[in-house]
Amino acid sequence: MGALKKDHVMGAGSAALAAGVAGAAIGAVVGGPPGLAIGAVAGGALGALVGDRIADAADSGRDLGHFEQIYHSMPYFVEGHDWNDYAPVYRYALDAHARLHGAAFDQVETQLHGGWEAAARFGSRLDWERARPAMLHAWQSLDEAGRDRSVPEQAH
Repeated sequence: MGALKKDHVMGAGSAALAAGVAGAAIGAVVGGPPGLAIGAVAGGALGALVGDRIADAADSGRDLGHFEQIYHSMPYFVEGHDWNDYAPVYRYALDAHARLHGAAFDQVETQLHGGWEAAARFGSRLDWERARPAMLHAWQSLDEAGRDRSVPEQAH
């Protein structure tokens, strides 16, 4: 299970537990033992939904864990560099993708290049030519994730 999914499970589970306890307490006061049971179930369900939404909002596709696990096996990886060089590339791509509302990479590449250099590469040792493939990879991952969310799942 990826780090992102674990965060969602933890967020939904924690909120479900807290809301279930609160729902049970309110239900017990209002409706006695039957209210306790109904309040616990309703609170747990509502808490799971809210917790998942909060986890989505907190992450919103910005999880670097996936990239941290794979960057060293990607064809663009440059020997002698490490996560401290690649993390700023991915973070910049994720932030820029959100800020630029998912514009096509080729339409904003000049702007991204300028921002990368203007920010002193955010501490990375990768120049634009070496950072660009990792940035494009992150950008395309976000584009694909956005398409996956916009296409309803087909019933089998």
